Amino acid sequence: MEVQGLSLALRLPTSFQSPTYNNLWILGLLNDDSLRYTNPPAWTIGRGDLTSLDVLRRESAQAEVVLHLAYIHDFTMDYDEVLRVDAAAVDALGDGLRGTGKALVITSGTAVVDPDPSGGETTEESPLSKTFPLKDRIRSERNALRLSEEGVRVSVIRLPPYVYGRAGSHFVPLLMQMAMNGGESIYVDDGILRTSDVHVDDAARLYLLAAREAKAGDVFNGTGSTTVSLRELAEVIGAALKLPVRSVSREEAEARWGPFLTAFVQFENRSSNVKAAQQLGWQPRELDMLTDIRSGSYIELADKLRSG
Repeated sequence: MEVQGLSLALRLPTSFQSPTYNNLWILGLLNDDSLRYTNPPAWTIGRGDLTSLDVLRRESAQAEVVLHLAYIHDFTMDYDEVLRVDAAAVDALGDGLRGTGKALVITSGTAVVDPDPSGGETTEESPLSKTFPLKDRIRSERNALRLSEEGVRVSVIRLPPYVYGRAGSHFVPLLMQMAMNGGESIYVDDGILRTSDVHVDDAARLYLLAAREAKAGDVFNGTGSTTVSLRELAEVIGAALKLPVRSVSREEAEARWGPFLTAFVQFENRSSNVKAAQQLGWQPRELDMLTDIRSGSYIELADKLRSG
């Protein structure tokens, strides 16, 4: 079971004036000793995973704020089981927070809604997706939001398909690795479909703003950009790896990437961040994804992949 992200229990100053990491005492629950963090604040690391329900209950009961970002990224696992594990974890976190009015910020995805038929941006209120491979993640979101009726100030951050930065995340390194393995960087058909992304540091600021400012039941799109085309993404990966770039049919992409990843990549997603900007004052400011891959934090990864 591959779990990415972590759940954090934050013990904050009562005033909680700063939306930065300053003056925070943080408990991070990890399931992998190899995970490392650069210039962390005051961390205490606990061991566990999404099935460590007693740990989640105990630590959430002692926290002032809980941020739930961990999720199972094992796409061979039955998705109903993924949702069951997540629901049980959220219920355990909620047990320690019920009736307190404290903040629980949970994670969902912007692709739980369908693309705009005219190619424009979608909002948090757009119609739910009928075709995205992970469309049922909305069940996790709804499960968490019901805690707002039990005295928990629960809110939701919907992250875009591409969370990037610090040479990490899941899908950017995965696409780079698959391009290296195949000897070329590919995109499907004309590659004009566009996607959403956010730098991990901008996303972190949004979670803390939501912890401080969000009302119970609020949902926010956490997107930094909605304009990157899939062809542009393939081209910048090819440039970073010094590989040729080629258009392929969907059938050829499925043969190389598999049906799930092809469907994931080929789902247009342009989710507006206007609500987060207006209601929380959030302003993404970090390096854009294409530049970060071409000449930023992913250069070391590209060099490592090219050297074998």
